[in-house]
Amino acid sequence: MSHIPELLAPAGDMLSLKAAVENGADAVYLGVKKLSARAYASNFSLDELEQAIDYAHLRGVKVYVTVNTLIKDAEFAEAAETLKNIAAYGADAVIVQDVGLISFLREYLPELPVHASTQMTVHNSDSVRLLEDLGVKRIVLARELSLEAIRSIHNNTQADLEVFIHGALCICYSGQCLFSSLIGGRSGNRGYCAQPCRKQYTLKKNGKEVKFQDNFLLSPKDLNTSQILPLLIEAGVSSLKIEGRMKRPEYVAGVVGIYRRLLDRYAADPTAYFVSEEELRTLEQLFNRGFTHAYLSGKPRIKLMDHGVPYNRGVLVGTAKGQSRGGYVSLKLSGPLNVGDGIGFSGEDTGESVTKILYKGRPITSADKDMIVDIPLSNPVSAGMQVYRTSDVSLLKSMERSFTSQTPVRKVPLRLNLTAITGKQLELEIQDSDGNITSIVSEYVVQPSLKNPTTRDDMEKQLTKLGNTVFHPVLVEITSSQDIFIPIKELNNIRNIAVQEMEKIRTSKWKRKLDHFIFSLPLQHNKKTGKPMLTVSVSNLDSLISAASEGADVIYYGDENYRVYTKTELGKARDIAFGKGCIIYLSTPSIVWDNDVNELQLLIREALEVGFHGLLVSNLGVLRLVQQMGCNFIVDHHLNIFNHRSVSFFQNSGSEAVTLSAELTLEQVSFLSSYGNVECVIHGNPQLMVMENCIVGSLLGGKGEACSMPCKANDFSIVDEKGFEFPLLMDEHCRTHIFNSRELCLLDEIPSFLNAGVRRLRIDARHMDAQKVRVVVAAYKQRIGECISQESVSGLTCKDISEKYTKGHYFRGVL
Repeated sequence: MSHIPELLAPAGDMLSLKAAVENGADAVYLGVKKLSARAYASNFSLDELEQAIDYAHLRGVKVYVTVNTLIKDAEFAEAAETLKNIAAYGADAVIVQDVGLISFLREYLPELPVHASTQMTVHNSDSVRLLEDLGVKRIVLARELSLEAIRSIHNNTQADLEVFIHGALCICYSGQCLFSSLIGGRSGNRGYCAQPCRKQYTLKKNGKEVKFQDNFLLSPKDLNTSQILPLLIEAGVSSLKIEGRMKRPEYVAGVVGIYRRLLDRYAADPTAYFVSEEELRTLEQLFNRGFTHAYLSGKPRIKLMDHGVPYNRGVLVGTAKGQSRGGYVSLKLSGPLNVGDGIGFSGEDTGESVTKILYKGRPITSADKDMIVDIPLSNPVSAGMQVYRTSDVSLLKSMERSFTSQTPVRKVPLRLNLTAITGKQLELEIQDSDGNITSIVSEYVVQPSLKNPTTRDDMEKQLTKLGNTVFHPVLVEITSSQDIFIPIKELNNIRNIAVQEMEKIRTSKWKRKLDHFIFSLPLQHNKKTGKPMLTVSVSNLDSLISAASEGADVIYYGDENYRVYTKTELGKARDIAFGKGCIIYLSTPSIVWDNDVNELQLLIREALEVGFHGLLVSNLGVLRLVQQMGCNFIVDHHLNIFNHRSVSFFQNSGSEAVTLSAELTLEQVSFLSSYGNVECVIHGNPQLMVMENCIVGSLLGGKGEACSMPCKANDFSIVDEKGFEFPLLMDEHCRTHIFNSRELCLLDEIPSFLNAGVRRLRIDARHMDAQKVRVVVAAYKQRIGECISQESVSGLTCKDISEKYTKGHYFRGVL
């Protein structure tokens, strides 16, 4: 039988932690007040964190603390102190996104295990191997992976693998989403995502609107793997993760409880695994936007999305028959309804609470299927509208009882061994299920009985009165003389002391002494003062000719798998670049699954054979690949390089230059320029999202398994409720790439970048025609030249080359 994975539950606050523990979680993950990718959850103060860890460890549950945001240098000292406390309190691991923070942890807190967050976009075996080399113990895989891809990674790596099994999905690869950041300044990489994917958009085809009944085009359903859980277990997954740190404790209790039963059911007999209708119904009632297996069974296409409901839809319980008198609406029920339940109506985005139910004119508290009832509503509804129960008051109360009872549901097995020999001190040894042992010797000396001896039953009865403790007795052994007397208070006292000692052992054994921990920011080096280099990303020969002819110093050639590149084309690209004195690199994709690696390796070899200088690297797996191949390389902004530790890590890994995150301010860039050879993207159309699903194919590609590929011959975009238009591109793997509605332009700010020590300035021209490439490159080349020669500005400005432009985050920053 396959090993039963850990069941990992969310805990946004202490009540949710208790709900998870009492309902069968093997481990919980939670965040501190800062540094968590769920900044809108309640999260834990440091004092609360220590209490939470002790609570969980006492009950045999592990605690993983999320520090899965990108860390600003101004926050690094505070982050270091927080991590020291997390380690000291005994956390079982920290979940981290920032590679600089991983580097820091391996140097300063090697005793604290590290798990790589799904925010690291880990989706191939080489990424896992690189993180293994850094000492990372577990990888939270990207949600986009199929079961086949998960099996491939499991078979080719050693680290524990963690996957999400239930809850909300991000439509974009986690860690690669800049949508919320660039349109509103709330960064998903910093825990402040405003969820623009849950908004309405219209689709445009060749500039004309395509009409649909529902327009939540980026809103995915919720993940529910209950029915395919055995396949995940058999794929080699070590930990099964439930999403939901922003959900209520009752949700946590209900979902954890069901998945606990399912895992235990599988463990008892894998061949008899099933999910009952009641369990499915409960999962649906607790929260759903519709359910999906996501990508686990392959490309889901339209099955991934619910374009009509971006919020909890609940469970269908009836149909409105129309308005009745006095503000009441008449309902024909298809399921039970209770006073206190929450309800919503199809086509409406508001809900109400059921305050009264009338059946044949008389008030009742509960109504059943097939009854026609009247309920008061503050808003009118139309006949025929479907009624959904969005919250079930009886279910929620049942869930609440599971974690608010004074008597713990979850108990730790305890063996008790009492020695009571006449003339000797009373002694009690207890041992828990983890092998922890404590032995207590009482001051009381066992006396011979003068009248009423203490029987073995008397002793066992008192020893097993463990009350509201977390322990329950599984074995009591007594070694005693005949006809002895032990006062009940002495038995109670030695039992209580032993239990208290066991509680201390179970919580204190995980705590760490960290007297060696001393952290300070390293000294800054001098900023770069050499000649500025203008780097240009292009994806075709015509644009390459334009960029090289207008003075580009470096060319990055390639794109995100929008088309296939031949060795012949690469040779021509190299010749054009060299002919104009340019250095040329092959640009590699940000998403490369295991089954794409061989093809990419061939492309890399061909590029090197024809004379490319090196590669532009956009994911950790490709980084490891090019290191093994001995190639020159530069790391790209997809790797979220946000602080001095990240810059130093990639520089020390062999990168010739480091492209900084698009979410940094110029002030932060200036600080980082003293730690390495940094590059900034200063012009182009920023990518907001990359998603595994194809929006256009899902909507217009037909209903069958095969897509008609409408993206191949047409131009598409989406338009938000404010009228901003975001271009779409679909690549050869049917992934959707969404780009900003505004072009990034920093032409007017070149002096500021040079003063900040930035000596590599990039134009991303992959989505421009050749003529615009020529104009833009020439403008930047002239402006850089004017800065060097200190001549007055005479060339074009941003307004001349970009009709609608933005300066990104360089002068505003992100939360």
